[in-house]
Amino acid sequence: MSYMISTAVLIFTLAVFFVLAQGRFRNFGKTQWVLRVVVALPLFVSSIGHFIRAAVFASIVPPIFPHPEFWVVFTGMLELSGAIGLLLPKTGKHASVAIALLMIAVFPANVYAAHRTIGGLHMPGVTLRLAMQAIYILLVLLAGLGIPARARPSLEKT
Repeated sequence: MSYMISTAVLIFTLAVFFVLAQGRFRNFGKTQWVLRVVVALPLFVSSIGHFIRAAVFASIVPPIFPHPEFWVVFTGMLELSGAIGLLLPKTGKHASVAIALLMIAVFPANVYAAHRTIGGLHMPGVTLRLAMQAIYILLVLLAGLGIPARARPSLEKT
């Protein structure tokens, strides 16, 4: 599966979430807070890996991007700030959208790494990774924004 197709699928996932919501979201209490923590944890762990094992992460940056170490540190900083932002009440909504966009932007690295062994771990194929990424994006959006709450149909009589 190419970079373009998989990226298009992720963009479509994001778009469908917002179309379903029609601009309205409903919070779901403590469960939503727990979900925020759950989706922030992998970002924290990954961001630390970006700094501690930068060379390993640089090996999955597609060759089209110059200076892979820069991109590793940069995306590590974005992941860390997104995770923190997701946990703060005033920034959680915006952070969730930013994280979703980041997950789409970094997906080419997952395509490039597919079926390779990186840092001693065998990377999954594109199809599995794409499904995982789409689910993660949806979970991040649910955690930050809430459940899409479609506008209720009008009860006006004609």
